[in-house]
Amino acid sequence: MTKYPRQPFLALLKVALLGVSFPLLLTSHNWAQASKQDNSLVYAQTAAQSPLQPSQPESAKKTNPPTQKKKQEEGKKSEQQKMQDLSLIVLGVMLGEVVVVYLGVLWLRPLWLLWLPGELKLPKLGIIPEFKLPLPVLLWLKYRPRVLDFWVKKHIDTFALNFVKNETVAERKYYVSIPVRLDTEEIKELTAETLRKTFKQKRVRLLIWGEGGSGKTALACQIAKWAMEDEQSKRLTEHKMLPILIEQELDSDLGEGKKPLMEAIAGEIQDACDNEQLISDELLEQLLRQRRILVIVDHLSEMSTHTRNKIKPAFRDFPANALVITSRIEENFKGIDTKIETLRFDGEELVSFIKNYLKQLKKWHLFENEDEPGELLQECAKLQRIVGDKKTITVLLAKLYAERMINAKENISASARSLDNIPDLMLDHLEKLNRQAERVIGQEYPTVKDDAKVIAWKCLEREYKPSYVEREAVVKALGEIKADARLQYFEGKLLLIKSGYNKDTISFALDPLAEYLAGLYLVDSYRENETSWREFLAQAESKPQEEIKGFLLAVRDCCLSKGSQAKVPGFVAEELGKLAGVDLEALKQEQLKRRIRRLTDDLFVPEVEDRRRAAEELGKIGAAAKFAAPTLLRALKDEDSEVRAIAASTLGKLGNASEPVLQGLLALLQDQDSYVRLCAAEALGKLGNASEPVLQGLLALLQDQDSWVREEAAKVLEKLRNIPVII
Repeated sequence: MTKYPRQPFLALLKVALLGVSFPLLLTSHNWAQASKQDNSLVYAQTAAQSPLQPSQPESAKKTNPPTQKKKQEEGKKSEQQKMQDLSLIVLGVMLGEVVVVYLGVLWLRPLWLLWLPGELKLPKLGIIPEFKLPLPVLLWLKYRPRVLDFWVKKHIDTFALNFVKNETVAERKYYVSIPVRLDTEEIKELTAETLRKTFKQKRVRLLIWGEGGSGKTALACQIAKWAMEDEQSKRLTEHKMLPILIEQELDSDLGEGKKPLMEAIAGEIQDACDNEQLISDELLEQLLRQRRILVIVDHLSEMSTHTRNKIKPAFRDFPANALVITSRIEENFKGIDTKIETLRFDGEELVSFIKNYLKQLKKWHLFENEDEPGELLQECAKLQRIVGDKKTITVLLAKLYAERMINAKENISASARSLDNIPDLMLDHLEKLNRQAERVIGQEYPTVKDDAKVIAWKCLEREYKPSYVEREAVVKALGEIKADARLQYFEGKLLLIKSGYNKDTISFALDPLAEYLAGLYLVDSYRENETSWREFLAQAESKPQEEIKGFLLAVRDCCLSKGSQAKVPGFVAEELGKLAGVDLEALKQEQLKRRIRRLTDDLFVPEVEDRRRAAEELGKIGAAAKFAAPTLLRALKDEDSEVRAIAASTLGKLGNASEPVLQGLLALLQDQDSYVRLCAAEALGKLGNASEPVLQGLLALLQDQDSWVREEAAKVLEKLRNIPVII
């Protein structure tokens, strides 16, 4: 805590006490003098009168003493009443002076009140006994909202600067609004104004939950920035809050009586404030209870049982009344007031998100031209095909793909390979980071992908979810040879690894990236080994399915995209789908779509044999590959005649008799290669369209120089017209 000017404050208190005690001492002296004078006067009068007065009768002697005694008692009561009235006046004056002094300090120098002691006793003054101020009253006097606001104001500039330097926050400095569900209401764009009603409550415990890469941490960081806004209309509350990000495991080795969460918060405040003085437990608790500190606990679902057990908002002694928790699962513990679920994109939202993200990165000019709308829509359509569903795009995937788009525009050395799956998109991101780092250090790192897979697997090996792992274990897994330097490269250059509190543990900065790299590690390691895969599946089945679902889906994606090359047994993807709760029929359809997309991409590879094979395989799939017709139409113009012929035959098998398909096949009736003409005629017959242009085209083939072509044209005409044709 900052060292405040304690001497002036104590001097002011002394002045107040002297001002109160002086009249009390003065009146006490007057009472004593008056009492002495009264006693002396009575004694003198009694002594002077006793020898001069004659003896009185017995009856008079009996009646006078009681009367005199009664008068003396009445005099004492009168004096006591006067003293009591005077003491009340003095007490009132004292309280008035104290109130004036307190209000003056509260208004002019509120932080001075933090120097009030933990226990305050008012000394005995005159007849007023010693008085101990009750603790609740003292806390109320010391930690008024104005005092805490001034404390926040004093530290917020340094605090905000250090907060945005945090790696997790810095990586998410560009924020684009995402669709969410706030309790039961679906919201397209979440803003500070939307949350202001929630944060008006005296206690705010907010859960942000959703799948990995859906933008939970980015949203939490943005809420933290809204809490520190200078402009009140853009802020969550009337007062500013200092955000504390807890993203590492809580220390389990603290001494008796220590609270891990409080110690972690105190440590973060100490670092963020850059202050040599320790913050007191009393001040910290008041800042938490009065919502001047916003505590953010990131990725709770991936933390250990020890840490999770220390974060219980329902407990009476839980101090944080402004709390944000991010988790992959919908936490069901008590004490959560509001829930925000991050949602996936649909097509329109994806286009809007990528466009706004490009603007945030100041890269929109690369796409802002007359052809831009079509280009952006095409890129978004590609991403949707990669993911495999129209409404399954997460924030992370959209950002990675947008960065790939930028890299393709700016960097001619970027990978030009076509992407058709999420694992390749993750590897593409890793390669981009590595290329940037290699340019900085002037040295190549050829094994970056292999090392990344090993590190990722070690971070998930124990719990099957991203977590901290001993650095020494990772070094050993990397093979000892310059392992420390390689690990430092990932941490210092690629910024993909972060250290734990004690620096002896590490974890991946991006959970979904770690899951996909670990999945690729398993595919590379287990390959066709059925025993290893069954052991892995048995281990996965023994763990909480909801908590490891993201990893299971990532491994399944890796098996689907890379399994054929690695000869992974077919049952693996199916069993992973069951464990992750994926519908088996939907899984088969997704696998088929992925296969079709890969084949359509292969129609344009340089190797002619691969183009022929792709066209043939699409023909074998048949009508299920109907959506591949536009791509096959492009293949009708291939330089290789056999590719053109196979593509024509395949179009006939798909059952897509649309106008573009008919026009494409009619054009092939005039191809230079006779086999191509024959295949085009056969395809038109299978499509069954007897329109005038089709019939005229086939009639022209009856005069073809190749007998096989003439014969096929006749068969098709008979089929379409149900009339025998004589050649």
